[in-house]
Amino acid sequence: MYHSSGRPWTRQEVDEEGQLTMLRSSQHGWKIDSENQRALDDADEARFVSVSNLALPAYIDIQDRVYNRDGQLLPEHNRESVKNELTDELVHVRCPHQETACKMATLIRTVRADEDSIGGAVACMCTGVPPALGEPCFDKLEALMAHAMLSLPATKGFEIGSGFEGTKMRGSQHNDGFIRCNKINNGVNLIATRSNHAGGTLGGITSGADIVFRVAVKPVSTIGKAQDTADYNGNAAILEAKGRHDPCVLPRTPPLVEAMASLVLIDAALKQRTRIDTIGAATVPASAAHFVRDTSASANAVIEREGKRQKL
Repeated sequence: MYHSSGRPWTRQEVDEEGQLTMLRSSQHGWKIDSENQRALDDADEARFVSVSNLALPAYIDIQDRVYNRDGQLLPEHNRESVKNELTDELVHVRCPHQETACKMATLIRTVRADEDSIGGAVACMCTGVPPALGEPCFDKLEALMAHAMLSLPATKGFEIGSGFEGTKMRGSQHNDGFIRCNKINNGVNLIATRSNHAGGTLGGITSGADIVFRVAVKPVSTIGKAQDTADYNGNAAILEAKGRHDPCVLPRTPPLVEAMASLVLIDAALKQRTRIDTIGAATVPASAAHFVRDTSASANAVIEREGKRQKL
């Protein structure tokens, strides 16, 4: 989930680093017979799935590094040495770890050849989130985030912070101890947590730490493999889906997850803005100051509303 420098990956980096170019063997017809290229590609794909030859180049990344089908780097190869195998087929798995991306691509190709489907999990990290967003009970920030994520198609699970792995830890291990950080707000020394097993929230309210969660995405229901089913009369039948269907929709999920997370956070921020005048602007961190445009005008609006209520 983190860049080699220790910072989180950006969406642009995930998209670029998580993209592979597929290599096909020129010996089997690639770039030779354009009229029958589709048939030759299908034959090469069948050969790739059935024969596990780790010596053959299978993918090349954006940095021109060449890998075999299992994600092992082939340092003896480069873009020049595989120029006859280069295709225009891009594999977008949106995994910035190239070795893992190659394994994912190979698995998806294998599942597709079997006319089946497969799911996976997508991780999301929201950085720069100010503290004090969310509610302590029904509208906990993590509850709102889970609601949003599980509203997306094909999602079947949600975990924040340590998630289910946290059930294997003791409280002394899982607790996020507070430490003093080198930041000052309104003359007050700020504190932070040493770890982030909670995933960025405490008691349903953001703590200022990164919000980290994962979403489970199920295998696509529509597959080409024959499956037992029943007709409207309850009689046994066979279902075989026809046409083109993605064997894995996981790579399509990150933009949806990002959009939903953004909506949840801005909604929580706008709710917090309505409380600023009554709670006191000093309680709002400087990082959330851009949510406040004109506190005096907002305060006058609050007074006006209260006056109308009293008259009623």
